[in-house]
Amino acid sequence: MSKNIPAKVNQEDLMRFLDGEVSPEKRAEVERFLETSSELRREVALFRSMKEEFQDLSFADYRADSVWDRIRSRITQPVGWILTIAGTVAWLAYGAWSFARSPSGIVVKLATGGVAIGILVLLANVIWDRYRAYGTDPYRNVQR
Repeated sequence: MSKNIPAKVNQEDLMRFLDGEVSPEKRAEVERFLETSSELRREVALFRSMKEEFQDLSFADYRADSVWDRIRSRITQPVGWILTIAGTVAWLAYGAWSFARSPSGIVVKLATGGVAIGILVLLANVIWDRYRAYGTDPYRNVQR
């Protein structure tokens, strides 16, 4: 697309020119090249049309949710969370019971317990920070 663009004006310069991000000297240089090169004018016209098309794009999701999609999300998400939490609690309770009943020494149990509690404290801290940041997250309403 840019084989015939003059050597002193590249695609980056053209995009900056269209966005109004060039210095007055560079603007004058690009305009001088535009007067003499029909290929450069064609490139600028292409970039202008692409810029306008991209500005018209929207990130809104045009997929319409059906009634069944809403019912599924209102039922499956809570059920999934309940099962995940209940399974995790049962698994951790069984692990703690097995660990407490094991013949390992008290030092090993205390060290392992310290590591586990440290990991849980760090995880809780990350979750709490994300919860606090969610309220001020500028991207929380952006939809894919």
